[in-house]
Amino acid sequence: MTIRQSRQHDESTSNAQSGRLGAASGGGISPAVIVILKAALAVFMAISVLAQVWALPLIARRSAQDAPQYAPYATGYLLAVIATLACFEIGLIAVWQLASLAGRGTVFTHDALIWVDIIIACVSIAALIVLGVFIHTAWIAHITPLVVPLGALLVALGLFAMLMLVIVLRALLISATAQHDELEAVI
Repeated sequence: MTIRQSRQHDESTSNAQSGRLGAASGGGISPAVIVILKAALAVFMAISVLAQVWALPLIARRSAQDAPQYAPYATGYLLAVIATLACFEIGLIAVWQLASLAGRGTVFTHDALIWVDIIIACVSIAALIVLGVFIHTAWIAHITPLVVPLGALLVALGLFAMLMLVIVLRALLISATAQHDELEAVI
């Protein structure tokens, strides 16, 4: 058996075992999975934009009316949440681009690192914004009930955990890209 025949046999065995949903014949993600992922990203983006332009201003206005003692903070908190959602939306665009790279089977390139770095920047900025909201609600504005500052703290901690995860995955992507480049050079 030649090397080429061996590779073709390994690829066909791998594709048969993976069951066509997760892997296409080229080693990337199947087109159906990419379509589903991009549809979900589009829905998330639409919901986020709708929240920014309609729901959040309405909630801020209503909250300022219901609790006039916190009305001076409504605009600042609204802007913080809108900025956090903007980070989320930019991150969604980066995930869309990574999904496109994965669909083409070219995720193990240095182009993917640019999009991962954008995700890291977005999560970092969002975590810092939410941490700032927590500090302000807990120690400056003394917002009650405590669920508001504790909620902000939990979101900030979740974002920092997500940031650490993405940083580890970035390191794995760098390693995999280097190994992919070495294999390409050998072949």
